[in-house]
Order: sequence, then C-alpha cells, then structure tokens
Amino acid sequence: MTKVISFNKSFKITVPVSLTIIIAGLIGAAVLGFNNGVDFQAGLNSTIQFVPPSMELSFKGEGTMSLQKVSKTDVTFISRAPSGDSKSYVFAFAQYPTMQSLSEAFKTVPGVTALLKADGAIDSSLLLGSSQTDAQLTEKPAALHYAAQGSKAVAADIASIRAALKGFGDASIQRVGVEGDHQFAIRLQDSGKDPEFSKTIIPNLTGALEKAFGADNVLVNKSDFVGARFSKNLATQAIWLTLGTFVLIMIYCSFRFQPAYAIGAVLSVVHDALIMVAFIVFTRMEFNTSSIAAILTIVGYSINDTIVIYDRIREKVKFNPNATFVENMNRGVTETLSRTFITVLTVLLAAISLYIFTSGSMKDFSLAIIVGLVSGTYSSVFIASAFVDFWKKREAKQLVKKQAEAAHLAATAKAALVAANPKIAKAPNK
Repeated sequence: MTKVISFNKSFKITVPVSLTIIIAGLIGAAVLGFNNGVDFQAGLNSTIQFVPPSMELSFKGEGTMSLQKVSKTDVTFISRAPSGDSKSYVFAFAQYPTMQSLSEAFKTVPGVTALLKADGAIDSSLLLGSSQTDAQLTEKPAALHYAAQGSKAVAADIASIRAALKGFGDASIQRVGVEGDHQFAIRLQDSGKDPEFSKTIIPNLTGALEKAFGADNVLVNKSDFVGARFSKNLATQAIWLTLGTFVLIMIYCSFRFQPAYAIGAVLSVVHDALIMVAFIVFTRMEFNTSSIAAILTIVGYSINDTIVIYDRIREKVKFNPNATFVENMNRGVTETLSRTFITVLTVLLAAISLYIFTSGSMKDFSLAIIVGLVSGTYSSVFIASAFVDFWKKREAKQLVKKQAEAAHLAATAKAALVAANPKIAKAPNK
C-alpha cells in the first residue's frame, strides 16, 4: 500500500515562500523594469558574422545582375535584361573546387568582374553569401566572404563587439550558432531622438564594426527594424493574450469542477507566470516574444498537471465520502506523484538538451522552460491544492457557524415561547 504524504502540513511554508518571491518579482519589475528585446521596443535586430572576404564582385553592363543564392553546393547568379528577359548562371562547387577556379568561372558571366582576395587554394564550399545590402551587383565592388578557420578567422567576441559599439547605447549581443561560426545577434534600441534612425543605423553599425574588425570582415546576414508603434502594439497584444488564456482556463475549470477548483487552477497558472516574471527580472534575461511563448507553454503544461491532480482528488472524494477532504486530497496528490515526476523528467531532459546545445534566444527559451517546469509542478501540488484545501476549511467553518447560529436561534425561540406560555415548560415530555 502506498504511503500517503501529508502535503497539507507544508502549505503554511510553501504559500508564504511563493508570495515572497512573487512580491519581490513585482517590486523588481517596477524598480528595475524588464530587459526588453527589440520585439517590445523600437530598434534594430541584426545577425552579423565576422568573416574575411574571399573575393570582390562587380557588374558593368546592360540590365541588372544579382547574386541570387549561395548554397552548400553551388552559387547562382540571375541577370535581367532591359527587355525583361532573365537568365540564371549556376556554378557548382564540385565542378570548381577552389576559390581560384570559382572566381575564374564567375568572370565568364557577361559584365561580371571577380577579384580574388583570399588564398586561391581555399575550398570553394567555404564560400558565404554577400552582405544583405550587396545582393544587387553594381560597378561598386561587393565582397563575398568565406568561413575561415584557425589563424585566418576574424577574432571577435561579445566583449570586443560591445567595445566597438560603445557609442550606440545599451546594445544586446548574443552568440548565434557554434563558436567557430563567429556569428552574433546584435540588438540596438531606438531612443527616438534620431528621426532617421531606421535609415542610418545599418551603415553606422557596419561602419563601426568594420573600423574595429577590419574592412570587408563584416557580413550582415539579417537586419530587421521594429518601429515604436509596432513594438507597443505587440506588447499590448501579448498582455491581452496572456490574460485571455487565464479567463479561458477559469471558464473551462468552472464547467469541469466546482468554483473552488477553478479559482485554484487560475491561481496556480498566475503563480507560474509571476514566478517567471521574477526570474526574468532578476536574471536580466531578455524579455521578448520567446519569453511570452515560454510563459504560455508553461501555463499549458501546468494547467494539464493541475487538472490531472484535481481529477484524482475528486475521484477520492467520491469513493471515500466518510474521509475528510484533507485525507482525500493527500491521497489523490500522492497517487499522481509518480506520473508527475515521470512527465516532468521527460520534458526536462529535452529542455536541458536545448539549453546545453543551443545559443541565443533558443537558449533563453529553454532556460525559461526549465524554470517553468519546476514552478508548474510545484504550483499544481502546493498552490492549486492548497487553495482548495483553504476553501473547504472555510466552507466547514461557515457550516459550523451557521449550525451554531441556527441552534442559538432555536434556543432563543424556545426560551421566548416558554416565557410566553409557562405551561409548556411544566408539561410532561411525551
């Protein structure tokens, strides 16, 4: 027979601990604020790779020429004549195995000039795409880069990048991919002082980085600008989405369980969300759409765990009507404990793997999931169940109080009746 754990004895400790963390988190949010990502503030979100140039390409002729694609197997150019006709040129790395042979092949495209900047013996499959602003080839040379390794790689790290961007305010810098890729996600906030920020920030950013790490050693893989109005609307929508989730949970649990269970379930998921807020505030983790996704993921997991526990408690109450609610609650939670631990452990293994083997926003997302899983399991047992226990005790006290009031009223009425008709008191009991 499974030993029943008296979870109710710990409620006097767990509830105050949770309240302390939540209150501290709310105070921290009010005083310190969130480390908002570019999703929730106006600014630039860019992915930049620090790699040396392999060659320079330029185009002089009729129509237009663009570097359409650099894949793992080939390079594709697209030319468009003034008449509107287009033609593609594909150069496979298998056919041109070195940078020297590849650059010579590029020269066969009408109007294209290729100037080799790196060692011609380098493997052509290391070639990377051009900078985002140089996809359209013109008379001005555009640099193509390659994934250099060892001594030929560009030495760049978060500290040196932050030093190069010292004049850009509070920059958020994170490594993307493996360390050898030398790729970083850089986020710069728009203070609103420069009306031309969206137009000038990319050339200013690349100029500062090229000054620090060398001309043509900066490859802009992606750049997105988020305006102030959009970031504000996104933040508002995220708040309403979270609140709407809580309302739907309340409605669902109200139909499936008694009101006490529904309120307990909502308090449980609100607890998890606020614990996540406290964690994000005090660790200064970047708060972005991934954080919202993590919170909603944990809310979904937590409410599922809570409903499983509630179902078992309700089952125990139904089949053991002579036992007290506390006894049924402790037995129900104890019987679901193994299921809860197995489920949490399975998800934790996946989340920990993501945290170890990823970087950037995915690493933050997995860390938030890990914290949320622990919080969600804790709240299902010690918050949701604690509230129902509190509610049942309150109902029991109110019932005893009503019975006492009814007995007092009956005694008072009887005393008044006896006082009005003394013969009743003297009448023998039949």
